Amino acid sequence: MRRAGVFPAVLGVIVMAVLTWTTPASAVPVPGTGTVVALADCPRVSDSYDIGPGATGGNVLEVQCMLNRTLSWNAFPFVIKRDGNYGPVTAAAVWEFQKCVNGRGTPITVDGRVGPQTLPHLRWWANVHSPGTGERIC
Repeated sequence: MRRAGVFPAVLGVIVMAVLTWTTPASAVPVPGTGTVVALADCPRVSDSYDIGPGATGGNVLEVQCMLNRTLSWNAFPFVIKRDGNYGPVTAAAVWEFQKCVNGRGTPITVDGRVGPQTLPHLRWWANVHSPGTGERIC
């Protein structure tokens, strides 16, 4: 006799272990849990950085990708152009994301920059909770 719910739970643990073991370069720590998940499709450039308006390059592309996956259309009603330039639209989207994180009870600085406070939350939300999963941060 099989117990309902045991197989899916075991399978979930196995999948997470495989993803974590096979993709360490794209693993993301879940804030406050010690759990690590693999980032789906946003190009990972660096483990940490502090970027803001005027920045360009691959790390900006990662931020733009994650913002597009994370923000609900009610919070920010258009797709951010992935061009590698941290302009006013990207800064405004980061600002909105930071306000949403604060609204969920995690106090981070709302400054429109992606640094050590914002980056782990953005990576986690982009991977785990995106429009594809149905849960919205805002």
